[in-house]
Amino acid sequence: MTHREMTEIFAVLLLAYPNAEIFKGGIKKLAPTINLWVTCLPDVDFWTGQQAVVKLCRECKFPPTIAEFKAKADEVKAEIRQKVSSAWGMLRLPLDLGDTPEMVYAKAPDSVRAAIDSMGGPDKLITTEVHTFGDGHTETVEVYNHKGFAQAYEILLRGENALTGGTQDAHAIAPPRKQLGGK
Repeated sequence: MTHREMTEIFAVLLLAYPNAEIFKGGIKKLAPTINLWVTCLPDVDFWTGQQAVVKLCRECKFPPTIAEFKAKADEVKAEIRQKVSSAWGMLRLPLDLGDTPEMVYAKAPDSVRAAIDSMGGPDKLITTEVHTFGDGHTETVEVYNHKGFAQAYEILLRGENALTGGTQDAHAIAPPRKQLGGK
């Protein structure tokens, strides 16, 4: 997460916890704290941070520590992985049992079909790969496109903010920009 993005996260925390001692003096006073958080949380992207801060604001009476924020961000990532895994499992079992990608697509929920559509359609659920063996011969095999589906479905989930509810744009929880500068 960039310093600017973390500043937006802190602006939300400031609004959620206006009486907390750490926020006395506003965002400008928090520059060293924001630097520390950015340094300690290199693997938390802005979207995940937004989801985590919303959850923390709903659950905690006091501002979170770095460790609490990290734990909540990890929880958000785990929820996304679980949703993707569950959706893939719903597709894979019928494919394993002989259903065509088109049949699987027809039975899938709207959100899963939307992810498949963004991949290019049901025929993209199975791709071909060329495998080269030690003796030099090659073989073309069909494989499930789990990676492509997982990427498409995660993008869809992030766009819908499936964890906090509702459809929001990337900056929906951030306060107006004029508040960030203390004006």
